[in-house]
Amino acid sequence: MGMPSPKTLIAVVSFAAVISAAVVDFGQTAPGELLAAHGRVEGLSLENSCSDCHGGWSSSMTSSCLECHSIIQTHLDQGIGLHGILDSTVADNCAGCHSDHHGANFQAVNDLSFARAGVQDPREFEHQLIGFAMNGAHLELDCNQCHEHSDVKLVPEGAHRFIGLAQDCASCHEDVHEGQYRTSCVDCHHQHGFDSQHYIKHSGFLDLVGGHAGLSCAECHGEDSNHSLAVLRGPAAKRPAYRDCASCHSLPHSESFVLGAAAISGVANARTLTGTPANQLCTNCHLAEHTSFAEDAIELSAALHGASGFPLAAPHDVQQCADCHAPELEYDERYPGRDADTCAACHDDVHQGQFAGLNFPSVPAEHTSSLVEFLGGSVDEQGCLVCHSRTHFAPHTFGTEAHGSTDLPLDGAHVEADCDSCHAPAEELGGAPRFHGLDHTCESCHSDAHRGFFEEVLGTHPAKESGPLAVSHGDCARCHDTTSFGTAHLQDGKQSFDHEFWTGYALTGAHGTAECTSCHVPTDTPDANGRLFGAIEDIYGSVTGCASCHDDVHEGRFDKRRHPETIDGRSDCARCHSTASFRDQPHGFNHGRWTGWPLADAHAETGCSSCHEPLRRPDAIGRTWMPAAGTGCASCHESPHQGQFDKPRAKACVKCHESAEAFSVLSFDHDLESRFVLDEAHEEVACAACHKPEEETDLIRYRPLSRECVDCHGVHEKALRRRPKKKRSR
Repeated sequence: MGMPSPKTLIAVVSFAAVISAAVVDFGQTAPGELLAAHGRVEGLSLENSCSDCHGGWSSSMTSSCLECHSIIQTHLDQGIGLHGILDSTVADNCAGCHSDHHGANFQAVNDLSFARAGVQDPREFEHQLIGFAMNGAHLELDCNQCHEHSDVKLVPEGAHRFIGLAQDCASCHEDVHEGQYRTSCVDCHHQHGFDSQHYIKHSGFLDLVGGHAGLSCAECHGEDSNHSLAVLRGPAAKRPAYRDCASCHSLPHSESFVLGAAAISGVANARTLTGTPANQLCTNCHLAEHTSFAEDAIELSAALHGASGFPLAAPHDVQQCADCHAPELEYDERYPGRDADTCAACHDDVHQGQFAGLNFPSVPAEHTSSLVEFLGGSVDEQGCLVCHSRTHFAPHTFGTEAHGSTDLPLDGAHVEADCDSCHAPAEELGGAPRFHGLDHTCESCHSDAHRGFFEEVLGTHPAKESGPLAVSHGDCARCHDTTSFGTAHLQDGKQSFDHEFWTGYALTGAHGTAECTSCHVPTDTPDANGRLFGAIEDIYGSVTGCASCHDDVHEGRFDKRRHPETIDGRSDCARCHSTASFRDQPHGFNHGRWTGWPLADAHAETGCSSCHEPLRRPDAIGRTWMPAAGTGCASCHESPHQGQFDKPRAKACVKCHESAEAFSVLSFDHDLESRFVLDEAHEEVACAACHKPEEETDLIRYRPLSRECVDCHGVHEKALRRRPKKKRSR
């Protein structure tokens, strides 16, 4: 046999070294003090007791742990609890999560233990991992409120830090039912609180949805009820069949509606109010998902609505249910039962009872077809349909012909007038338009545009209440018709307004042919009474005479104190003029009396226009003749004397030309009117001998002239001889 190979020698030596190390290790003491829980176990702290936890030749450390912690073995075998859901590589290595030999104060279950098990924060442990879906009120609890030893350093013997709890509610909570019910707590209760109940198996009897959801059990299963939970105790309790609506709810519908709805739905065995209708009849409108019998989502077909006695014809076919059936009302008020023609059942009386119990005369047969037969019945019997259509309140159907049966037939402008222009809101009716009891006279609707001007005349006239002045619609109708206030009343096509009777002012002459608007000038905008026809007092003020309306073209010249105020009873302009024309002077015109300038000689034969120049157009005050230039001769006649008689007095020309016949007829007294007295020799001399035309201007010189003899006669030798003057006799 040869020498062993080197590899064989190395293997033998290595095995021997391992065996030697193991033998040496078995003889060593523990690496540190055991934790308190293990330290209190008898025998575990002895020098030869290591194999009790760490295993020996025939066991492992994990199997040794599970011998003492058998509940963990059960969890691993059944796959429950935190250990039961761990991966085998983690679950089979107890020491990987729970180490020892760190002293009595060390806890084998710590944050590192949870971290290696995949739980980073034990305080946020998801209980769903171990099959307990914790929510509601449980989420508000601290760990130690359920796991009382979760925070202690040393768990009492026989107790556990986390494991060992049951998920049965009664394991933590008192069973107030004292074990009477077979069902589990979670069948009826949530984790949010015991006050909130639900029955997860209730759908076998009635789906807890809609209005049934959220109810407490006692609300349907009261102690004194046939459906009390007490009758459901024990295995022999009789379970009710699936319930219909009438088992719990009374039927509020009328018998006619139930029968009509049953016929439409094909439910032949539906019973009336004395019994219980078939359940499927209720579900035509009320679904289990609804939260209330008055659910907004309820949709009643037009056919079913017709079964109530109210067909959904126009205009009710477009309404929302809540428009007629207000959700906030109780059932009896919300669904009172109505007739389609009884408008007042739903609609407020906007007329505030004006027509209650009133009887009306019949309407002609040709009246608007939308009105019901209007044969003297009261509005209480006919209802709103007397004046309104079945399909709408507006526009109304009370037309012109129907209005003819009232105290005020509609004609003229009244036909086109809006109803509210006469039927205005009345405060005593809460703002509703007044229709009944209105005055039918003109003045009841129209303000007096004449401001009471005619009241005095009407009050004293004997024919006011009878005769031609008696009218049925008030005083306005004496002059106006219903067509327009802008035109006076016509009789046989002619104006019948007696201006003298009504105003005291007779329309004669040009006034009789003038248009009314000549004096009553229309305004651009109506006044407060709607009047455009100009009022005399607004335009001219108080009328006292012609000058109130007509401008005084004489500018007050004839109103001076020296002039008469009246002549033969005529005053103002009528002293000279008539109403035919201002150019007409039927009483003549005394020129000297009115102007202080008598017309004599040539002036008497001269036409007016010779002194009063005619105007092509009237001036600002309507005058067509210019005023005379003045009262002096020079005002009209040009002076040929070229200023020789400057600053003449008013009658300067008359000193020489006293006669109005011609300027050539002179009346000049040379001795009195000049400084050159004419002696006997000069008296016979012609005027032209001394007053000669000047060579360049042809002006006849009158003044100044020299009074010296030599200026006219020259100088002679003999004249130089002085002779005694001869005395002039006077």
